[in-house]
Amino acid sequence: MHEAGNLKIPVELFRVHRDEIRREIEARGYNERIGSYTRTFDSDEVDASLLTLPLYGYVEGTNPRMRSTCARIHERLGRDGLLYRYETGTDDGLPPGEGAFGICSFWAVECQARGGDVEGATRAFERLLSYANDVGLFAEEIDPETGSALGNFPQAFTHIGLINAALTLAERRQEGVPLIRKPPPPTGIAKEDSA
Repeated sequence: MHEAGNLKIPVELFRVHRDEIRREIEARGYNERIGSYTRTFDSDEVDASLLTLPLYGYVEGTNPRMRSTCARIHERLGRDGLLYRYETGTDDGLPPGEGAFGICSFWAVECQARGGDVEGATRAFERLLSYANDVGLFAEEIDPETGSALGNFPQAFTHIGLINAALTLAERRQEGVPLIRKPPPPTGIAKEDSA
């Protein structure tokens, strides 16, 4: 908006702060021992919301750190192709018994596709579609044991995740022609090798 002349801001100052925040995240928000970004600094806890890092342009899905984060989240939070938001022992103030979150499972599809595994992401997407009801609607959560809909129904966030995952899969099949224009990476930060 600044570059278009619609907003006057000290853009260089904002860029400096942005780059400082990124350095701190990369130093304290990634745990080398577990090979994953973490839900809080200097911890080993993961959260499915970390799967949104490539969706918002923080890191490329092909970045080795992001690929290992995606794998660690599947390992720790995955149940039969579905993802919990965070580990079940996390004290969130809510009673125990939440199901896997639909939107988190669709984030995983996007992350997997952006990481280069379009075929695996497609299989995961098609499996997730089986959790819709008879008219194609999704609940907020899914019981991994029974496939039952839990929580709010229908849930808009889950449907947004479905739409975004479908768009990402279509985009990746189009040989990298983006359907949605992403902002360029921050200046002064080296782009990771996508190997």
